Amino acid sequence: MRRLLITFLISILISNPAVALHNLEKRANSTALAGPGLLVFDPTTNQALVQSGADSGRVPASVLKLFTAAVVLQNFDPNTRYVTSIWSTANERDFLIRGALDPFLTPYRSVAEKYGHGYLMGIINKANTSELRKFKILYTDLYPGDIKNLTNAFKNQKMKVTFEKVRNEEANSLGITEVASLTSKPLSRMISHTILWSDNLVADRLARAVTKYVGNQVNGAGITKTYRTSLATLGIPVKDLIVKDGSGLSKKNSVTARATVELLRAIRNNPQYLSIYEGLPISGETGTLKTRFSKAQNAIGLVHAKTGWVNRSVTMAGYAESGDKEYVFAILADGISPTLSARNAARRAMDKFLETVVTGNH
Repeated sequence: MRRLLITFLISILISNPAVALHNLEKRANSTALAGPGLLVFDPTTNQALVQSGADSGRVPASVLKLFTAAVVLQNFDPNTRYVTSIWSTANERDFLIRGALDPFLTPYRSVAEKYGHGYLMGIINKANTSELRKFKILYTDLYPGDIKNLTNAFKNQKMKVTFEKVRNEEANSLGITEVASLTSKPLSRMISHTILWSDNLVADRLARAVTKYVGNQVNGAGITKTYRTSLATLGIPVKDLIVKDGSGLSKKNSVTARATVELLRAIRNNPQYLSIYEGLPISGETGTLKTRFSKAQNAIGLVHAKTGWVNRSVTMAGYAESGDKEYVFAILADGISPTLSARNAARRAMDKFLETVVTGNH
């Protein structure tokens, strides 16, 4: 029914395309968007439908996760899995966890069941068959965040568990018998999850992992170098790209709307990057877009996009279906007043803008 309505609206506008284009430009210049970096591109004609400030660096917020995902998938096999195991030691009150820097671990069953993270507490319970309330965990290659989460989880259970990091060489001599292990979901699944739910922790871990893998220092300069080198091979303009983290939380990150659109164009039909598209929230239906487009219902189900916000920046980038066309777009509004009402107004303006893209004849 919705698609029939859209077809009807397009048929109304087809006799006067200037009206649709005027409406689109009007919505792009909405005061609620405060002069965004914006670009809507038609891949079939290789022309911009509308653009404004498309080449100026903007704070991308979580739209940066699109860049993170692309860089990770360019350097790592999408089928990569991580194995974490737990071992007995000579001391019955000491256990050894041999990690693999799996970015997708949790000590909480509810998180594991909902999102597919590896359940760390599960393998620990298999090793702790005597149900000890006080013991030590020696470990290699776990993230500090994992240790912090485990510490809190044990504290909540009123258990006294201490942690000690050991070198891999020590682990070889300490571990006696492997008791249990868990194998992660494939990297592609982690990417889709990160895009769908805007998981900051996983995005940052992946950014650091790929930066270390290519041999750069794991800091802002190293991450930026990693992204620029990787994305340049895809034909993305990277001269002005600045990346301080993988999640987009840093207000010092900077990308352009054009670079974002070029990235989306480059990965759209490449199977290596399929998990990015599969993870994109769908307007009014899934992920971070599930509660959006209530005031722009003609676009429900027709926009696949990554959202973001941080302080003064409200962003969205992805694909919008209009009849038999699919437009690629980026809206980076980083001049928004830092209030909830201003951010919500910007979101509504974006939704109405994309509704015009979807229903208009251009």
